[in-house]
Amino acid sequence: MKNTAWENLFKKYYNEALLYVFSFCHNRTLAEDIVQEAYMRAIRSIDEEKDGFKFWLFKVCRNLYFDMLRKNKRIEGIEGDVQSDDSLVDDVIQKDEYRALYKAISLLKDGYREVVRLYYFDSMSVKEIASIVGESTDNVKIQLYRARLKLKEILEANI
Repeated sequence: MKNTAWENLFKKYYNEALLYVFSFCHNRTLAEDIVQEAYMRAIRSIDEEKDGFKFWLFKVCRNLYFDMLRKNKRIEGIEGDVQSDDSLVDDVIQKDEYRALYKAISLLKDGYREVVRLYYFDSMSVKEIASIVGESTDNVKIQLYRARLKLKEILEANI
């Protein structure tokens, strides 16, 4: 693949991938490192992939993050750096309603939070999400349903 094509792919998906990883780790520097590594892996193996680049990239980002967690069991600052990275969230989510929703989403269990993020913020289909998270489409639908119920409960409690 030509350098210009890589630059276009990088520019097109970098911010989405960064926000996706940030939704897990809440650490901008770590998220940037993971996305960079994912792009490096993409450069080495893109011709082998049959799925769309975006979904493959998100899957690689997700796997890299969980690999890092397994290696380190706990990455220093993974939960403590949320305040220093609020500017990233503020740049993307500007309205109060969205901040409340984002906060409610952050209170969801990891699996629910991930499918909600992919479905609503990244506009992925249930089938695409199932491919990324390694679950059946039925299981993804159930997770989305349960996540919606939990979000409703959280948001109503904070009104």
